[in-house]
Amino acid sequence: MASSPCAPGRLTRTRHPRHPKRGRSCRLVAEPMPGNVLLRLWLVLVPALALAAVDIAVKAAVPTSAWDFHQRSHTWSVVVVALLVVVLALAVLPSRLVAVAAGVVAGGALGNVVSAHLHGGRVPNPFVVGAVALNLADVFILAGMPVLTAALVRVTVRHRERIDRLIPPRRWERALRRRLGL
Repeated sequence: MASSPCAPGRLTRTRHPRHPKRGRSCRLVAEPMPGNVLLRLWLVLVPALALAAVDIAVKAAVPTSAWDFHQRSHTWSVVVVALLVVVLALAVLPSRLVAVAAGVVAGGALGNVVSAHLHGGRVPNPFVVGAVALNLADVFILAGMPVLTAALVRVTVRHRERIDRLIPPRRWERALRRRLGL
């Protein structure tokens, strides 16, 4: 009996339903999401929803002059929603710090998208410091991005052996690792 090229537990070998003579193929089998991924998903969603709610409440409570609104296009909204999907996908990485930092960034992005929707494509910026106008969502994004970047670097370094099995290092990467003693 020939060995299956499909990964056990994730892919199964089946005959193609419309073309049974073509032979066997690999098919993805749905598995329940592991508990630790569900925990990290909650660690993204809870801060995101809470911080977005705080941002929207502050924008509603603090008056904003007409010139402190920033116009946003529909393209901007689509790009930010795509960013939110990517940030949610970070929950699969084995790091709670990545999940929480992604939740902070997602909370800021979600707050700005919802505000733009509520105000006809214009985002209110109630806090003015000199020539800069900003809102809490901007602060959440600015605070979350460096933490998210550092957490992603930490996960990458910690799991580099697994990454190397999937994507072998190039010659210059191996030389740099030797030089750094990694």
